Amino acid sequence: LGIGIVFMQGGSTGGTDIIAMIINKYRDIMPGRAIMVCDALVVASSYFIFNSVEKMVYGFVTMFTLTYCIDIVLVGRKQSVQMMIFSKHYAEIADAITSQLDRGVTILEGQGWYSKQEVKVILSIVKKTQVQAVHHIVKQIDPQAFISQEAVMSVYGEGFDAIR
Repeated sequence: LGIGIVFMQGGSTGGTDIIAMIINKYRDIMPGRAIMVCDALVVASSYFIFNSVEKMVYGFVTMFTLTYCIDIVLVGRKQSVQMMIFSKHYAEIADAITSQLDRGVTILEGQGWYSKQEVKVILSIVKKTQVQAVHHIVKQIDPQAFISQEAVMSVYGEGFDAIR
């Protein structure tokens, strides 16, 4: 948690995290994963010093726990969800998402293959904390709607992270 907070503020602990932050600056790789790769080399080489598999395994467990926690702290607040909503009441749902949640909405044209009917699909990317609000809006307007949602790793643009 502490190292994640240091990273959020743009700091460094002076170890392999410097390499990880450089990698993260130019590639879309989470800092925890980059630290894990660097530290895996260090932990694996510890076998030659201690000649102990137990200490090496302990090092790997500690390293995986640390990197997982760093990613949760850094990415947890930024997690976003892409939602696709299929409904005949698409205009009402889109208006509600835009006005109540201040999120953008795109209407896609589609065709149901089985029914051969034209379909309007709402596409919206929302913060993970707003997913339940979207479900509530959709349920109020059209309980028969179909919702597909998927976690997205990175979202850049207005209301999210700046484009790199």
